[in-house]
Amino acid sequence: MLLPSTKAPPQGTQDLLFEAARRLRRCEATLAQLFEAAGFGEVIPPSIESADVFGPEAFRALDRSGHLLALRADFTAQVARIAATRLAGVSPLRLYYRGSVVREGAAESGIPRERLQAGCELVGAAGPEADAEILSLATRSLHALGLADTRVSVGTVGYFAALISASKAGERLTRALSDAIDRKDLPTLRGLCEKEVAPGKARDALLLLARPPRSQEDAQSLLQKAAQLAPSADALQAVERLAATLAQAKSLGAELEVDLGEVRGLGYYTGLVFNLYAAGAPRPVGGGGRYDTLLGRFGDPRPAVGFSLELDALVPLAAVC
Repeated sequence: MLLPSTKAPPQGTQDLLFEAARRLRRCEATLAQLFEAAGFGEVIPPSIESADVFGPEAFRALDRSGHLLALRADFTAQVARIAATRLAGVSPLRLYYRGSVVREGAAESGIPRERLQAGCELVGAAGPEADAEILSLATRSLHALGLADTRVSVGTVGYFAALISASKAGERLTRALSDAIDRKDLPTLRGLCEKEVAPGKARDALLLLARPPRSQEDAQSLLQKAAQLAPSADALQAVERLAATLAQAKSLGAELEVDLGEVRGLGYYTGLVFNLYAAGAPRPVGGGGRYDTLLGRFGDPRPAVGFSLELDALVPLAAVC
């Protein structure tokens, strides 16, 4: 006879009881209503996938047939698989999801191992207006939950990637530069550039990335400087694309700030990247970006852009839930 367990849930997971569960469902319903009104349809991927869908952060196990499976670690990769297989060739696709992801190693960093998310993906639309649509919807999502004190920090990994290519930085140096930029550690960034990056536009442009975020209204001079220092056509194109996206997003009513040092991501972002912040939350409450090469992994190369919201962080702050 099995005795009832008295142990707490595994580290980095939680039980949601009664009012906590009700708040989560109310927040999910509010977001689902917003997403549906914006023309997005819901998809519900399975909680386990073939392991090659996800990166190294996924929990993996062999089934009895010897197939390597993984718990869902990322909704975007699953939506990309669905779009590239079940919905191949249908464009544009506006899809949304809600559920949990599980990531190995997250608990040790203070981030929940199992995270509750909701998000949207726009597949098959390549222009800056698609980026702006996603930015606007992400912003409206925070407002729909009753969050007034929020920030949306926008950048482009395309510019950083072009600078890395122009400076011929290896993998080790790229990681060190990215870490210094992420921490806005200008002394460390300057030291790395002076020691390991040849003098020129690429080095000077890398130093721009550690500057603090600027409001969209004040970012014009920063973008102009980034364009002047662009060491290649790819770098210039990335700046011009970001400027076009910001202009489109402004017309949609999104309040944004510009941070050319937003270089974080899951490794598949190719252009626009952004993070969402809310007063009272110790970490970003969401984020997203453009990932034009991800669907190609599943045999249907199409552009895509999307975002996800971290409901674990948002639900306690939400006024409408």
